[in-house]
Amino acid sequence: MKSLLDIQQDIRNLELSVKEITENIRSIQSDIEEIRDSSDIGELDYEQIELLSRHLPFGEHPLERLDDGRSCRIYLELLLNIVRLDLEAENEINRLVFINWLRIQARLSWSLEELYKDCFTRGKELFYEFAEEVPTEYWNYFMVDSLIVANIGGKANLEILEYIVDLSTILGISKDNLRTLSLIARIVLCQNIDNINRTYMKNVQSCLKRYRFYVSDDVIKVSMEALRDIVVELHDDEVIEFRWKVWQMSKVEKGQLIAECWKFKGSSMLRTVRPGEAEEIRATSSGMLFQFRDNNTYYGVIAHESDNKGSIKAWVKANRR
Repeated sequence: MKSLLDIQQDIRNLELSVKEITENIRSIQSDIEEIRDSSDIGELDYEQIELLSRHLPFGEHPLERLDDGRSCRIYLELLLNIVRLDLEAENEINRLVFINWLRIQARLSWSLEELYKDCFTRGKELFYEFAEEVPTEYWNYFMVDSLIVANIGGKANLEILEYIVDLSTILGISKDNLRTLSLIARIVLCQNIDNINRTYMKNVQSCLKRYRFYVSDDVIKVSMEALRDIVVELHDDEVIEFRWKVWQMSKVEKGQLIAECWKFKGSSMLRTVRPGEAEEIRATSSGMLFQFRDNNTYYGVIAHESDNKGSIKAWVKANRR
């Protein structure tokens, strides 16, 4: 049987072993952090990134108008911090190409390599510097850009999403607004509006035109047409009398009475006979009602408020049944 002295010695040896293991773990964690923070920045082909970024098919970004080098640097370094959260080689390059395109748009004197190295020395204090330095009219643009960077190459990882949510919270961006900006980023990356809910699309349409530098005219046209709803299409041969119950370009709600008519029953020659009560026509969706006549036909189209009668009329004529 071991003596008390032997047991005490065993305990001291165990404590030394635990201490050694703990120090080794700390050393490994430090090495991992050092490897992660270094990101092999010096090995990146910045000349190739520069070349690729000059071929992105986008228009003039609003950063081009932000004549403040410090604000632009903070804007870009916050985006570069997203790159740090996922260092998979292909994703890293693709994200850096996009961010370098933004750097060119901002006409920033700092190189991408300088910005990338500098962002590794910065923490979440950049969040607050952004809120203080960058004008508020650029915050939504930044959130779209951050979501584009996050989702280049596929779905963003959890760490990146948490980073973006933290920043949106600091900037006071609501959940609904963030959802809309997320959909805009998705449209930019996919260049289509496939599988976007009509209700969400209405919110997107309200601000999509502000992102014309990212989105093609064809996509904007399709997005506008997707919100058009022909609720009245009655030829003169179908009705004895037709009356609108709301004004041109009125905002209407689904189910609201918008028109009434008396239709022919039997021979269309009985034009002087009004048979019974009027037939009510109600809105099948919510939006702005555009009214017009074409080819002896009454038309009523509910569309987005940013739409216009001329475009709607041309669209109806092109798709007339």
